[in-house]
Amino acid sequence: MRIEIENEKIRERKKKEYSDLVEEMDKKGYEARLEKISVLGANIFGLAVMLFVGSVSFFFFVLIHGDSAFNADHLFGLPGISGMLIFMAVFAASIFVHEFIHGFFWHFYCKKKWESIDFGFNPKNVTPYCHCREPLKVVPYFWGSIAPTLIIGILPIILGILLNVIFLVTFGIIGVVGGSGDLMVIFTLRKHKNSMLFDHPYEVGYAYFVKKND
Repeated sequence: MRIEIENEKIRERKKKEYSDLVEEMDKKGYEARLEKISVLGANIFGLAVMLFVGSVSFFFFVLIHGDSAFNADHLFGLPGISGMLIFMAVFAASIFVHEFIHGFFWHFYCKKKWESIDFGFNPKNVTPYCHCREPLKVVPYFWGSIAPTLIIGILPIILGILLNVIFLVTFGIIGVVGGSGDLMVIFTLRKHKNSMLFDHPYEVGYAYFVKKND
């Protein structure tokens, strides 16, 4: 496992590692291709996800517990600015947890386990990241991609609705929105069922390796 703050040296190392992998896979008869994700498309999709998941979640919350249970003061756990600030701090911490969950699930499928997982922080984009340095089959890549959205997003929504805790519902909705980019990636996987997938080190998206002439 490597934990790092990204800089130019690290970016160059990632490019070199990716180039070496492409060369290695080429010798094995595989061609590297790229599945790019549009940043603008991801933002629009994230907004659509927030509206849809938020509407459905709060609908079931009110349906089960009644209008009186929907207290806007408790949307962020505590009323007022203090509640919002605490919520933002919890959510900021959850972003790091989100990336850890990616790595935790992926490492089970890596030959070198944790040694193939990188965790880092990109100061340029002010975002943490997780990078798997081994190509994975579609099913392992799928579970590692969707796991944070399920654990930080869907699960809190379900618990919040069942336990009548609106803060958990709000947190879960934001967690699902935070995983919208992962969901966009997941929707493309059906096209690459027989490919090996690899987190692209510098493009928004992933590389996939297919048998030459396929």
